[in-house]
Amino acid sequence: MPSPAQSIEDLRKQIEYHNRLYYVEAKPKISDRHFDQLLEQLRTLEQTNPELTIPGSPTQRVGGQTLSGFRTVRHTQPMYSIDNTYDQQELLGWHQRVIRGLVEVKDLPSGNDPPIQFQIEPKIDGVAVNLRYEDGQLVLAVSRGDGRQGDDITQNIRTIRSIPLKLADDKRPPPTVLEVRGEVYMPDEEFTRINHARKKNGNEPFVNPRNATAGTLKQLNPSIVGKRRLKFIAHGRGLVTPYICDCHSHFLEILRSFGVPVSPLAKTAKSINDAWQYIEKFGTQRKNVGYGVDGVVIKVDQYDLQEQLGYTSKTPRWCIAYKYAAEQAITRLLAVDWQVGKTGKLTPRATMEPVFVAGTTVKHATLHNADEIERKNLRIGDTVVIEKAGEIIPQVIKVIKEQRPKRTIAIKPPTSCPSCSEPVIQEEGEVAHRCMNPQCPDQIHERLIWFAARGQMDIDGLGEKMVHQLADAGFLNSYGDIYRLKNHREKLLQLDRMGETKVANLLDAIEASKTRGLQRILGGLGIRHLGSRAAQIIAQYFGSIDKLTQATRQEIEEFEVDGNRSGIGTEIAKSLHGFLQSRAGIQIINELRAEDLNLTAPQQHSQTPSDSPFAGKTIVITGTLKDYDRKDLTAKLQSMGANITSSVSRKTDFLITGESPGSKYDKATQIGIEIWSEERLKQALVQLG
Repeated sequence: MPSPAQSIEDLRKQIEYHNRLYYVEAKPKISDRHFDQLLEQLRTLEQTNPELTIPGSPTQRVGGQTLSGFRTVRHTQPMYSIDNTYDQQELLGWHQRVIRGLVEVKDLPSGNDPPIQFQIEPKIDGVAVNLRYEDGQLVLAVSRGDGRQGDDITQNIRTIRSIPLKLADDKRPPPTVLEVRGEVYMPDEEFTRINHARKKNGNEPFVNPRNATAGTLKQLNPSIVGKRRLKFIAHGRGLVTPYICDCHSHFLEILRSFGVPVSPLAKTAKSINDAWQYIEKFGTQRKNVGYGVDGVVIKVDQYDLQEQLGYTSKTPRWCIAYKYAAEQAITRLLAVDWQVGKTGKLTPRATMEPVFVAGTTVKHATLHNADEIERKNLRIGDTVVIEKAGEIIPQVIKVIKEQRPKRTIAIKPPTSCPSCSEPVIQEEGEVAHRCMNPQCPDQIHERLIWFAARGQMDIDGLGEKMVHQLADAGFLNSYGDIYRLKNHREKLLQLDRMGETKVANLLDAIEASKTRGLQRILGGLGIRHLGSRAAQIIAQYFGSIDKLTQATRQEIEEFEVDGNRSGIGTEIAKSLHGFLQSRAGIQIINELRAEDLNLTAPQQHSQTPSDSPFAGKTIVITGTLKDYDRKDLTAKLQSMGANITSSVSRKTDFLITGESPGSKYDKATQIGIEIWSEERLKQALVQLG
């Protein structure tokens, strides 16, 4: 009779073998029930012999310990986003750029194109993660985050059965370090099952599988993650030591041999025409794969060519995503309501006859602003075409004027706020209509949602639904009220779906947010024109809320960092100074001070080139930039002393334009504003180093 140790080892091997057959080979030999029986046998043996339990055992996938939060981890190599293309001509244009880039690097004679092989894979609509294996053991899993750093979600990732906890291949040992990148996703069948259960229990159903996946991976209880049956498919690499292959197609083969799932639909192509044929064929099949796919990713296969092509500031030049056309549907516009945002901006939202599009039933869509309504000539009663951009956000694309009924109703922005009935105004030079009442209930709720969100005060558990629930119950009407919730613990427990654990976690998260500091507080208060970068510069220069409130508007606008203008500019200084000196602003700061929030920041002066052509300049950016991410470029120019604004006026020093610049270009031309191309901008930045 085998010993307990031998029985445990045999069961582990059986479970790993069948797991591999199911998730990697797609050739299961036993039923799910039989698999669960093997797992239960192993669990019983390990409980009887706890000294034989190891972290890598299949029974250790789902831990019972609830997480207190997620720590931030910096990626060893950036996780870049991928450029999109939407038709064959754009794809061929990318191909020509690849060829030109390689010809220039290799210094080949004209007409001698380098031989290129492409790897083609479905673009899974999931959540990108980086898995780190050391000597074959899964030691870390990190979400993509902002591409430079993300959340440590290792405990949640360990619950996903398709992800091996240990790499196994009889033919080769795993490398010392292997970082695997891929998508975690929720199969359509599982999405349907979960939403059915949520509706049955009186919970709001998830909007789509990707949102459900993202929300699941943010769960602080790994056992919940394990019950949602997420899956994983690998599509890329991070750090690999030592080097194990010279092309992406071979890398995927190696991953598969290690037991890591890769797409069975991945193919190699000898030419861009072969890639296009794959795209056309897969376009007719993608609805039947059983999970969300919104396009096809085309990569240069050879790693040496990838390295020669390199990266822009945001994307790899050796990779492109072909996105299939968004699904459209026809419906009727029934009504338009105007939603009030945190700065008082009114945004029109369409209510339509419900219509099924891109996997969900849609009855609301964004209309952006009054100018957009006028441009599309929208009227209530119209038959309209809607589209789910990226298969997520519904938008009204156009009116079918031939089907316009005789009686329709014009859509006009309200003259009074739909939330507080105060007058609505449209400031000169602005498209938006605004409610200027700082005590407007909808504004307050939206500001509280923004304040608590990640990137601001990061109060986990205080999302949109919770803010509205607490506000409706009379607990939440100001920033200070957030920190006074601890005084209402017993009453909170009496609210719907507010158990002991949920209330404790919420109050703990609120308490932890007190230490975030001045920069996060300024960025979280929803002060008009004040973004996170400007909040950082201001907080680091003044160092405390006391010094900032004592500063004049001119001092906020004109302070220097390392001998150069900070780039804060007139609009930000006016808005911030006005807030700090207003009755509402003074009350907010006093409330936060009374609740012991940290209203200070370390003073740091960043280096700005003394000869920067951007110092003190008011700049507008418009159009689609090929080599720069808009947010990254804005932050970079601000660090060099620029004041970045959203609208062109006679105060604008110059306009930076990408492709399809639109009306801002026309206005700049009319009033004689200097216009910079992206190439000129690039040359100026290169000269500055």
